[in-house]
Amino acid sequence: MNRQSEPAAEWLEVGDLTPWADNPRVNDHAVGQVAKSIERFGFAAPIVARRDGDGLEVVAGHTRLKAARQLGLDRVPVRVLDLDPADARLLALADNRLGELADWSDDLGDLMQRLDDEGLDLEGLGWSDEELAALLAPEAIEAEPEPEPDLDGTPDEVPAVTQPGDVVELGRHVLHCGDCLEVMRAMPDNSIDSVVTDPPYGIGFMGKNWDCSVPGEDFAREALRVLKPGGHLIAFAATRTVHRLAVAVEDAGFELRDQIAWVQWQGFPKSHNVSIAIDAMHGAEREVIGRQKLTGTARRGVDGSSHGAARTNAADHKERLPTTINLTAPATEDAQKWEGWGTALKPAYEPAILARKPLEGTVAANVLKWGTGAINVDGCRIAYGDPAWPGPGDRPPAVTQGATDRIYGGGAGLRHEPTSFDVSDLGRWPANLYHCPKPSRGEREAGCEDLPTTGGGAYEFGQDGSLDGRAQPMVKNAHPTVKPSRIMRWLVRMVTPPGATVLEPFAGSGTTLLAAQVEGAKCIAIESEPAYCDIIRARWSGLE
Repeated sequence: MNRQSEPAAEWLEVGDLTPWADNPRVNDHAVGQVAKSIERFGFAAPIVARRDGDGLEVVAGHTRLKAARQLGLDRVPVRVLDLDPADARLLALADNRLGELADWSDDLGDLMQRLDDEGLDLEGLGWSDEELAALLAPEAIEAEPEPEPDLDGTPDEVPAVTQPGDVVELGRHVLHCGDCLEVMRAMPDNSIDSVVTDPPYGIGFMGKNWDCSVPGEDFAREALRVLKPGGHLIAFAATRTVHRLAVAVEDAGFELRDQIAWVQWQGFPKSHNVSIAIDAMHGAEREVIGRQKLTGTARRGVDGSSHGAARTNAADHKERLPTTINLTAPATEDAQKWEGWGTALKPAYEPAILARKPLEGTVAANVLKWGTGAINVDGCRIAYGDPAWPGPGDRPPAVTQGATDRIYGGGAGLRHEPTSFDVSDLGRWPANLYHCPKPSRGEREAGCEDLPTTGGGAYEFGQDGSLDGRAQPMVKNAHPTVKPSRIMRWLVRMVTPPGATVLEPFAGSGTTLLAAQVEGAKCIAIESEPAYCDIIRARWSGLE
């Protein structure tokens, strides 16, 4: 077929396309990145298909098709070629193989640097944050390499005991290994007292396909359906994506009640050093004026930023963490002007939305009928002096009404006698923020002693994707974003009466289930990754 006779692409229904059953290409890990690219740029190339009876068989573009389905697209551009089955197979193999034959030139880093200097967003191009950090690293900073830790030691590489579709009883709790939407659709209406969850943040964390987007309206509608009237939903999100989660929850029919902040102070800013970037743009060499030794908890990126990510070997995707970096002085007048300027704040908190299913009648009537609709205020008060309250630590003094009137401008116009208002002995009224540090390695590993070690080392990550640089020689619980039990216990207690049922659709390493165990609630946990289910089972057994 000559190019002049090739048919034009046409927009066809996704449901009309059937993937090639014998496709030898493994592409699940790339679907999230391709979905981001489609969201940002649209389809740069159509899907190629051939007619197979009454349907269309995909020849090239399987990853694009999966990404389109993940995005919920109804139609995609398709070029339908007149190919017999044998030629279609050959074209499919050639389409995949020919793209592998080209290499990137040494100018790739310079091109990426220029695009970054121009303020262009480099997400959605297919490179992970770590690969971009390596490409954007200025020559002015030289890191002394350490032996390469194994960052590929994820649960995906460990043979899992739990299998997809398994339903595991853990005492009074139930763990489902599967897709949360499928499991929730099989649950009865009005059967859950609360939903407390730590879902994916939708920031493409570590290139994981499961973190390509925040839970959408389909998830929120199922959560609304299974919750009892007045039941609360608490769901974490990233500061950059919490608005998407909130809109999906509100559009599904929830009432947005508040936003809770988990304050942990421990994130590392993924900041770009503007002064160094300006010198690099000018091609100016910065003078080395000293060396700085990096501690395990205060690593700096190779561009002088403090996001903790280190130079990545792009060939094998492994991290190199420097022990020292050069301290350099601005080489140009422009760089001197912007010395000390960066591009990011320190991520010190993570938000969670608090929403409620609409009540049946009044709060009082709803609470008496369903046992839901209220917040456990006294049970969630914060004791005076407890660091969970990051404000002033002293017990506030008792005040009288008269004193309050003077403070707030009342007094003369009020017809009542001064009345004392003593502060509660139970502690402070629970606020919409809670402070506690990230879980220690001991908390993460408790109960996991018999699990296989995943890799020769691992690193702690924030839910914003930042790496804090603390190397761990032995890793049993390899989940990258474990929540501390203190915050999850507080949240479960806030909206789940004792003996009631809390649903965790994105169980991860199981902290919500563990919190329910301690707080006297029942938990229905759902986790799609079998190896993470193994971690949940091990951590639960560690409580016995």
